[in-house]
Amino acid sequence: MKNTSSPPGRAKQLLRIMLSQSMSTYANQVIAFVIPWLILTKTGSAANAGAVAFAMGVSGLVGTLIGGVVTDRIGGRRVSMLADALSLLTALGLAAALWVDFFAIWFVVITQMIGVFFDGPGQIGKNAAIPAAAAEEKVPVERAMGIQQMIQGVAMFVGPISAGFLIALFSESATLAIAGALFMFAILWISKLKKDTFQHEHPMTRRQAYRDMREAFQFIRHDALLSKMQIFGPLYGALLFPLTVIIYPAWFVFSGQSSEALGVFLGASAIGGMIGGGLFAAFAPKVSKRAWISIATIVYALLLVTLSFMQPGSIATIVVGFLSGVVLTGVMAIIFTTFYTRTPQNLLGRVNSIGTATGHLLTAPAALIFGWIVTATSPQTALLTCAVVLLIIAISIALSSFAKLLDRKEETHVKQT
Repeated sequence: MKNTSSPPGRAKQLLRIMLSQSMSTYANQVIAFVIPWLILTKTGSAANAGAVAFAMGVSGLVGTLIGGVVTDRIGGRRVSMLADALSLLTALGLAAALWVDFFAIWFVVITQMIGVFFDGPGQIGKNAAIPAAAAEEKVPVERAMGIQQMIQGVAMFVGPISAGFLIALFSESATLAIAGALFMFAILWISKLKKDTFQHEHPMTRRQAYRDMREAFQFIRHDALLSKMQIFGPLYGALLFPLTVIIYPAWFVFSGQSSEALGVFLGASAIGGMIGGGLFAAFAPKVSKRAWISIATIVYALLLVTLSFMQPGSIATIVVGFLSGVVLTGVMAIIFTTFYTRTPQNLLGRVNSIGTATGHLLTAPAALIFGWIVTATSPQTALLTCAVVLLIIAISIALSSFAKLLDRKEETHVKQT
């Protein structure tokens, strides 16, 4: 059979979505670097950083659930533009406060809760637009996901490195102002997409919103694979989120390392993510995804164990951070691909939001727990704890029967049903 797929480089709509998503990710990476650094350097408490992360998780839970319903109603393009505009305002608000030398935990909590509330819908809006754009431009969704992860890796590489150096050269407030400018670029890119056209049999009411979400919950519950991945996917998020916003920053701050050193470490991990995304795009259609996700998770856990015995800021640490990025990217790409290929387009926003909301439901208490672990013991102990839980997850997936469905070919749903 003749291959009818198109080169991704010619998929203009798909690339616009990914570029907008990466600009937004870039801005959020900068903010995610500034907030824990700001709290840890001004208060010296990982518990405070955990409390802020908990508040962000609660806000993200509500925002993503609302965002899923709204996305399926008005389309990813408009939701993305609105969310990025409001995230821009919260970034500039905190920047202005720091500019006049005002710092208070409660104000950081409020601005971050508002920002995360809108970040979730924005990401859902962009994610929901990817499958249809890939299908329209004849790009296999697995390849699109690998490319997305690779481009996201660029943003995640530039974000922490630039944030670390900007803080050192200027200030936290100037760094947040630059993040606001990045949200503007994200809005410009997504605005170039074709306008969404939707027709709905029922007008939006509170009762209809409940029915819409119930429909999505029922779809997930009756899908043999998604019902299980709805558990495992958020478990990954519950470990990766504290690593980024609490454990790694505390590890560097408590060791007396600079913001540039932390930025380089996180940037090295992101470079690994870029390479990992490319590897996934090239080889995912040819190998077992069940084996990939299990082996990659085990390797990532072992790398965390290795980090716990290292000195942050060393060259060896940077190398291990790079390798962790390589292996982790494929894991997340598999989780996202599973949802994209098994969900009809008219449910994609809501199904995506339920998965993200479940992640926030777990990351919020995980942030408190790991903030306490770091404060009561050390960042190294927290790294080892993450590694143990990841090993349990990997073994569970490897031995479970549902994971066989990861390698079963499913028709990609891109049309409304």
